[in-house]
Amino acid sequence: MSIKIAVCVRTRDEEHRIAQYCEAWKGADAILVADGGSVDKTKEIASTYPNVIIRDFTERTQLKNGYWRNNDSRHANFLFAWAKEYEADWVIYEDADVRPNYLLRSEYRNILEYTDADYVSAVHFYLWGLDQHFPHLSKCNETHDAWCPCLFAFRGNQDFWTVNVPPAYDFRIGDKRVTNLNLDAKNIDLLPPYGLLHYAWDTPARADEKVHIYRKSGLIPGMQHPINFGGPLEDLPDYLHE
Repeated sequence: MSIKIAVCVRTRDEEHRIAQYCEAWKGADAILVADGGSVDKTKEIASTYPNVIIRDFTERTQLKNGYWRNNDSRHANFLFAWAKEYEADWVIYEDADVRPNYLLRSEYRNILEYTDADYVSAVHFYLWGLDQHFPHLSKCNETHDAWCPCLFAFRGNQDFWTVNVPPAYDFRIGDKRVTNLNLDAKNIDLLPPYGLLHYAWDTPARADEKVHIYRKSGLIPGMQHPINFGGPLEDLPDYLHE
């Protein structure tokens, strides 16, 4: 019997990339979109995909200078509870600016169906534009010589949730804080040539805007530009095409 996979995503004004996201995950049984108050065409575009289900997430956190944000932790927990309601065997949790490379896109269903793990991690490649990336951000040890996989998917029967630690959150399994999935759970790491393409700064203008909002809103007052903290840029290797 085939497994039931739900992809969970938080959205707010993602019309410039929601179609690519839904296309990338069209092999999932459902894409659960928790929209946090989009005023653009995010929901309209997403609704054209047959496996997309949309619910509104209305909770807002007021920030400085008139800015507001959906609470990231409670937004995530809203999705995780929804995935349980949907009775998903596996939950993929990725932001709207993250898409699988071709190999992962082709094989993630088989990987999840046949693994005996409860959690699966994969490496994020942080892009600058569309054809370069910051390899140091994917290798989080001090010498930048080892891949740093992050959570990609978990079984729907896991007591997995988040706790707010502004401006981000911590993961929990039951009441235990997750510090290392390989130590805290039954996890497998998907290493390159598998990869997740993180279009965090797909244009210089959006990168500048993101830095400005984080600073002006007070969410991260000392937010730096990725060019200043990301390390050297490299061209994307061939295996990272979509």
